[in-house]
Amino acid sequence: MIEVSKISYSIGDTVILGNISFQVLPGELLVVLGSNGAGKSTLLKLMCGDLQPAEGNITLHGRNLSGWPHSELATFRAVLQQHSSLSLPFSVSEVVMMGRYPHQKSRETDADRQIVQEALKKTGIAHLAGRNYLHLSGGEQQRVHLARVFAQVWTAGGRALRYLFMDEPVNSLDIRHQHATLEIAREFAAEGNAVVAVLHDLNLAIQYADKILLLKKGRIAAFGAPEEVMQQHIISSAYDHPLSIFHTPHYKHPIVVPVLKA
Repeated sequence: MIEVSKISYSIGDTVILGNISFQVLPGELLVVLGSNGAGKSTLLKLMCGDLQPAEGNITLHGRNLSGWPHSELATFRAVLQQHSSLSLPFSVSEVVMMGRYPHQKSRETDADRQIVQEALKKTGIAHLAGRNYLHLSGGEQQRVHLARVFAQVWTAGGRALRYLFMDEPVNSLDIRHQHATLEIAREFAAEGNAVVAVLHDLNLAIQYADKILLLKKGRIAAFGAPEEVMQQHIISSAYDHPLSIFHTPHYKHPIVVPVLKA
């Protein structure tokens, strides 16, 4: 379980996040929403340990996040960054193998190579295995990094629960691969793991989230199940723009549509 308790974070006199508290339980896919500048990516960096809160604390498995050795944390927690820079001409398989480094004593094993193959298949890029990573499109490169983080947490370093953090994982993907990526994330959560994903698309959030955390100006505007959070007055206020929610018998989930201003 991830527990975020009364955390705050500021840059100078500017409060980026203030008094944020919530939990992410095993088996849940939590989607973090909010307008630009709401604090979504900063919150994810705090939850990953890349930043330290000015106040409050974050625990993982009941242990303060800062108390986990990075080498141990990397065996059961992976982070898919919004932008992953790689300038060397590695093959796709070699990039995905990087996810296995925290598990390796000295060199890669047959088990590591098998996991890489499975991660390539899971993310639908087995046909790219021998390709030069630098020659791929932006969307293909994003899928390679998705395979890499899944290879990293394929086994949990002796722990039953694994964690996956994703910062805007579908931004460079076409519609088909957006849904494929979030379906994989949801399946991973359904196995009893915890997933936190920052998204911009409200309709994708409704379809895939178990819980939604909605931020506005660094504060929690709403937190709960999609049907609790995705109410017209709540999301319109959070985005400072009128939004309508439509229910149709043709879709299981409601649809969010922006209202055009006259």
